[in-house]
Amino acid sequence: MGTTRFYKFRQVGDDLAMDNALDALVNSYAIFSGRKNFNDPFDSKIDIVHPTPPEILTLLQRPSIGAHPRTIINNWVSNGAFTPNGAVSLSKFETELSDMFDTYPIYSLSSHNTCNLLWAHYASCHTGFCIELEFAAEQPTKVSYQEHIGSIALLDLLKFNLKLDAGNDLGQRIRDALLIKLKCWSYEREYRWIASNAMGRVAKGQRFIKVNYDPQQVKAVIFGCRMSPRVKTYIYKRLPFSTEFQQAIEMKDRIEIVRFDEHRHL
Repeated sequence: MGTTRFYKFRQVGDDLAMDNALDALVNSYAIFSGRKNFNDPFDSKIDIVHPTPPEILTLLQRPSIGAHPRTIINNWVSNGAFTPNGAVSLSKFETELSDMFDTYPIYSLSSHNTCNLLWAHYASCHTGFCIELEFAAEQPTKVSYQEHIGSIALLDLLKFNLKLDAGNDLGQRIRDALLIKLKCWSYEREYRWIASNAMGRVAKGQRFIKVNYDPQQVKAVIFGCRMSPRVKTYIYKRLPFSTEFQQAIEMKDRIEIVRFDEHRHL
């Protein structure tokens, strides 16, 4: 697999010394967000599909089922309906699965750097900047834009917890569902870098984690066409590693990226 380049748009606050985006750029780390940190309530929302009593009872037919899981399932369903204990247990499983979704750290990127809407929405009306990152080994995955959000059957978690389905890769199913967004966002051409277990997980009550990366991955820093000379100078003078600096230029009806020139663009 060859190298691929993606783009991260960032906004900058008034206090440059305390700005999170600038600190992340200078110190070479990415801020991976949990899904609850996204501005769109439908982004990474996953529909949890509840099983019916007959679907629960089908688990009893599995050859690998032991005595303990069999007792649990028989305690959940009676006369074709969920018992009060079964209903409470399913509710707890749903909470467990939803909490599991929240732990996955996501770093959102785009495959293009001249989209006016991306600059407007994520770089504070073109006053921020964009990072061009190169990936080789572990590459971000393309987002799928669909009419409806993703879904996962609660039965999958039950099988996983009761050890009834050795081939049930629940983690991969969650990652696949987190790669689905509604079609209205398709202009972003988004790719997602979802952190592996080794990279970390978003702890309960937290919204993001910080993940260090090799500064050599940063192939360019692109200044927004409305970025102030003060912020450009701050980045240009303080970045501790070598990279290319570029400038977004406002043309007649599009954005163009050119090489940054101190004399022309400050």
